[in-house]
Amino acid sequence: MIKNHAATVGVASLLLAAGALGATGLPASADTAAPSGAREAGAAGKSQSQEARAFCSGPGTGIYRDSGHRTYKGRFTSIDTESIWDRKARAYAEDIVKGDKVQVQRSIKPFKMKNHVQHPTTKYIKQKKGGYGRCSKTANAFDANVRDWMVTKAVRLQIGGNKSYAVRSCIFPKGGGKGCTKWFVDHK
Repeated sequence: MIKNHAATVGVASLLLAAGALGATGLPASADTAAPSGAREAGAAGKSQSQEARAFCSGPGTGIYRDSGHRTYKGRFTSIDTESIWDRKARAYAEDIVKGDKVQVQRSIKPFKMKNHVQHPTTKYIKQKKGGYGRCSKTANAFDANVRDWMVTKAVRLQIGGNKSYAVRSCIFPKGGGKGCTKWFVDHK
């Protein structure tokens, strides 16, 4: 069953988040793994952790739509893209247990947008687009037992008016394995 997850911040969400802090300590944070193929220090002298923090741009507040989803080992995951501004994308997962991980993956180099959605292969992204970076979130007790859903921090989706990164969502169940959506490149 797909739950309504279009609006991110509301009074109920804020109350639940406050309850999570009291019940479980700090909520799970996004994984700060550097994008694949990242150098030890970037062109601007940034470390891998600084580059990862810049890659994972923060809370994905806004109105999002499901741009591709799948179910893997009973867990639902979707790649959600911002509906109004088309600037960000994030990964969403539900029907989760404590220890499951959801990850948004994004190509390092953008694609030229076409009049239709594109679904490149992982091989193409690795060979022609510099690989991909990732932001992760691991389910804590509150995510799994109270909410039964979680989202990652957002990553950049579009650059200017005619370029978009490829994005996808992957779910990593606690017991092992990986299930990902198709790669998604936005359209004009």
